[in-house]
Amino acid sequence: MAQNHFYDNQIRRYILQFIRMFSGFTIKTGSKKDDGITDYYIRVPARYGDVSRMAATILKGNSENVVNSAPFIAAHVQSLQPDRQRLQEPFFNDAVSVNERKFDDGTQSYTNEPGNKYSVKRLMPVPYLLNMQVDVWTSNTDQKLQLLEQILVLFNPALEIQHNDNPVDWTTITVVEMTDLQWTSRGIPAGVEDQIDIATMIFQIPIWINPPAQVTRQNVVRNIINNIYTYSDLDTLDYDPDAFEFFRDLQAQSSVIVTPNNYSLRVFESGGSVICSPYANGNYDNNISWETVLKDYGTLDSGVSRLRLKYHGEVDDLNADVIGTLTTTGVDNTLIFTIDPATLPTNTITSVDKILNASTAKPGFSGLPTSAVGQRYLSLDAAEASSVWGIELSANDIIEYNGTAWVLSFDASAYSTRAYVTNTYSSQQFKFEKGEWTDTFQGIYEGGYWRLELVVTTP
Repeated sequence: MAQNHFYDNQIRRYILQFIRMFSGFTIKTGSKKDDGITDYYIRVPARYGDVSRMAATILKGNSENVVNSAPFIAAHVQSLQPDRQRLQEPFFNDAVSVNERKFDDGTQSYTNEPGNKYSVKRLMPVPYLLNMQVDVWTSNTDQKLQLLEQILVLFNPALEIQHNDNPVDWTTITVVEMTDLQWTSRGIPAGVEDQIDIATMIFQIPIWINPPAQVTRQNVVRNIINNIYTYSDLDTLDYDPDAFEFFRDLQAQSSVIVTPNNYSLRVFESGGSVICSPYANGNYDNNISWETVLKDYGTLDSGVSRLRLKYHGEVDDLNADVIGTLTTTGVDNTLIFTIDPATLPTNTITSVDKILNASTAKPGFSGLPTSAVGQRYLSLDAAEASSVWGIELSANDIIEYNGTAWVLSFDASAYSTRAYVTNTYSSQQFKFEKGEWTDTFQGIYEGGYWRLELVVTTP
């Protein structure tokens, strides 16, 4: 039956916090012997008064001839009563979600990233009234007046205490209220008896005793960019076709669409394939495995799961992403990205036959055919008017042969909007933006500009 034992030191914490309220008080007993001027103060000890017999014997040195010292403050529990006025629905429970900070095993310290996520189901606590008695032991009236004046001013009418720092404990804060004060334990008149004067104060603390909470670890997706939709016939749904256009090919499936936290994505061509690799730490760390990226979201279905790239830089634009399927490669930090050509943007400029350096290339040489009507080339560098092309052009310009001469077909310096063109020699599409041509989809995508669709067919 040991597994059913539960003890959380709850009443003990209330008592300790209560006693701490009375620690640190001092009394003035005159001036120091060395100068006769400076005031001399004594710190008054405070401790739990209901000590065990063994502890009391040790404190007295196993002798009955030891006189109790004063001044001294002792506190103990007078009574513990059920508080029916604060009784609430006994079967009520409340669930809260909390995140741990991620722990770095390498540095043995917590990072600023979220770690494990837990669900804490809190059960209704039981209310009680904890009545505490405080005895102030003094050897003369002046000591009593000094101590009581310091203590009584705090309770106007009560003092708030916090018995722990647990952020999900809904009973952590309570109040201490003074309910009674007995001035002295001596009889009046005092007579000649050598009896220590004791002033007794009674305090009432409304407390809660918490039953054990149910703590479960959550293994779910942390970020959901779009809700999960499960359907069998899209046409029967009442939906906005513009808002859900990208779900048209996911019929009879449920799709979880997420962007993994704090990871960038590098997309590049290698060996005739388009490769995707996750990056971290300001795009300097490329030793991130896809298993690490996906561990909080699910598993990759090779050849089925899809990647969406916001090559256009518009996070809210859901209709213009480059989309393709992902295939495993056997290397833990790379996936092959097979693009759906239909998702590439439409060319806005007539295709070019090749990309070259106009300053060194010549028609009829170095793999270029002789000049012919309709030939178009994109230049990566500038050429003077005296060049073999017979015109002056700048980097990123496109030239075309009209049958008699080469003319400027696309002036990069005069074009301010986004444009797209395909190089028919390599079947590669390029995007013109900010004064230069770059590959339409290759590059590094920061978080939020790439998304995974981990598709699982519903039974």
